[in-house]
Amino acid sequence: MAYAEKTLCAIPARAGSKRLPGKNIMPVAGKPMIAYSIEAALRSELFEDVYVCTNSAEIAEIAVSYGAQVPYLMPEDLCGDLVGSNVPCQHLAEYLINKGQPIETLVCLQPTSPLRSAEDIRQGMSVYQEDDVDFVVSVTPVDPHYFHWALHTNEKGYWEMYFGEKYIMERPLLPPVFRPNGSIKIGKFEAVREIDHFFGERLGMVETPEERSVHVATNFELDLCEFLLRRN
Repeated sequence: MAYAEKTLCAIPARAGSKRLPGKNIMPVAGKPMIAYSIEAALRSELFEDVYVCTNSAEIAEIAVSYGAQVPYLMPEDLCGDLVGSNVPCQHLAEYLINKGQPIETLVCLQPTSPLRSAEDIRQGMSVYQEDDVDFVVSVTPVDPHYFHWALHTNEKGYWEMYFGEKYIMERPLLPPVFRPNGSIKIGKFEAVREIDHFFGERLGMVETPEERSVHVATNFELDLCEFLLRRN
């Protein structure tokens, strides 16, 4: 696959996670978790440099040791719990553009997806380059029963089917559905900047299997990744 020119590959890795403190650099099968995303991006051979956006000197030092670039530490107000992962990536893009680096495409790889492969990244870029899209996100199939058979409470306090009776049918008859897994997000930089996220109208997707789509948010997912990485 061709080298992705004028493309910024950014890994947003803030410090301060509350559910799993220090998760971006927690050891997973012998490496800090962020190392897997850096290494996959480098192995894809798509990017001249791989950047990490962080507000932590410790994360920055570890990222650089695995081959990433960290031009500066992010302002704290861009690294809060409610700040989207695109925000520090956009900030970095603006910084590099002001330094004279042309950027047309933004690739965001979350560090909490350590099972993502270099080939997953290449496939995502292939969809982005070959299809008529402005955005591409990685997705994973959802058991249609999990989605179409969702329940919620009504105004009377009883449980009912969220989508009514429309989807009360056997699994083979249910339409397929997918969930964005957050592992790979790609977008035209101007389009991302305009809507402030990666889920615009002209959206494409690259499917990655469940075993490479785990997002680490709790100790359970951390243990699962440890098991899967050591098994391989």
